[in-house]
Amino acid sequence: MRFCQNHRSMQPVDGINKPKRRNMEYIIVAVILLLGFYLRLAMVSGIQIDTPFRADARQYTAYAYNLSSHGVYSLDFNGLIDKRVAPSPDALRTPGYPLFLSLFTGSKNLDQFAVNVFYFQAILSTITVAVVYVLGRALLSVLGAMIATALTAISPHLINLNIYLLTETLFTFVLVLTIGALILSRRYGNRYLWIASGVLLAFATLIKPTIQYYFLFFIGFVLLDRKIPKGKGVRILLFIAASFLGIFSIWLFRNLVSIGYLSDPAITINTLHHGMYPHFMYNGQANTFGFPYRFDPHSQEISSSLSSVLMTIAHRFYTQPLIHFTWYLSKPLYLFRWEMIQGVGTFIYPVIHSPYESSWLFMLINSLMRVIHPIVVALSLLGMILAWFPDRMFAMTVQQRFTGRLISLIYFYFIIIHIAAAPFPRYSIPIRPLTYVLAWLSVSLAATTMRNKMAWMRNAPLAIKEYR
Repeated sequence: MRFCQNHRSMQPVDGINKPKRRNMEYIIVAVILLLGFYLRLAMVSGIQIDTPFRADARQYTAYAYNLSSHGVYSLDFNGLIDKRVAPSPDALRTPGYPLFLSLFTGSKNLDQFAVNVFYFQAILSTITVAVVYVLGRALLSVLGAMIATALTAISPHLINLNIYLLTETLFTFVLVLTIGALILSRRYGNRYLWIASGVLLAFATLIKPTIQYYFLFFIGFVLLDRKIPKGKGVRILLFIAASFLGIFSIWLFRNLVSIGYLSDPAITINTLHHGMYPHFMYNGQANTFGFPYRFDPHSQEISSSLSSVLMTIAHRFYTQPLIHFTWYLSKPLYLFRWEMIQGVGTFIYPVIHSPYESSWLFMLINSLMRVIHPIVVALSLLGMILAWFPDRMFAMTVQQRFTGRLISLIYFYFIIIHIAAAPFPRYSIPIRPLTYVLAWLSVSLAATTMRNKMAWMRNAPLAIKEYR
């Protein structure tokens, strides 16, 4: 009797298993996306906001309606009340988010306008979750990408963003798209993808101008990448620079023609000014926490010009170096703080009622994410560093290494910018998806290193025996 192994019968098994695994992957990702979408819709439909048109949100709304009604880019809210008086143009805020809001100004009722925006932002935020999975798969395993995507889907901070007329939801969406375009550009070497990357980076800058200096970091990153030939690296930068400047210069030209200068430095002055007080307190007084500049009798003088605020910061470093060095080095702890400093809990503006008070699912998610938050942030900072370790230390493909370092560079850039400025936790929310990706990267690299080490230890005695 002979036993014959039927190789033909075994081949379809592998062929079936692979599609099954892929289908299961798609099903799990779809469930994560549906959960994220449900949480965002439930938040929008179940929230009651206390005065939604306040502070920054009021200005963005005024810009949007003044553009629609008067064709003038202005933050004058009176233009919404008395449409007979055309407001004066200004350039305090960049136009990315107001242009987005202007798509919804067909509604003359401000409350309905806000609700329409909130629901659309919930959709954008869900698409962001999907893009995070694509980014994760360019760097991590299926499991790692799923975990990063799931954390993005259930993040209370990312969910809560959708109920405000603030830049963060749109900026997060455009930021992850920009990263995705840069990764695809590197993978396929397509000039049109490089151009698209520059255009997206310009839109991100027009939404949140703190990203504008990232281009300088990226220039160094490309030129120092040994895997990219120098000639090709220069071409890449030219494509990105031309498309970036082509879009962003429109805003600068408008300012020059309409108001006589390229940009308004008021926002830069304010963020430097608000970030100069150690631990967000004026003279260490606990009752001034979060708003120290309101208690400083010299605030108006300090914020009168960019040179004035810079000279004040330099003087304080000179007179109290230890206090201010300690403060600036500790700013990342505040930037990644769970609770908002100028807000209530995880909410930027106060709310009257939210699902976190009535839904067991929201309460469970909030408790879970709060417990793991410091661990995840610590792992993300470790992942940011490990991405730059020498090639020989970790087995990664060229594309994975590019992706990891690109994400790490953006993460590092945001931290550095907010060390110099005001590290309000609100400003770290758009990079939370990167937090989750980098956190799992550190876990993955550590696990791989441990497995390789253990495999070497198991094989070492055998190798010694054979050598003898």
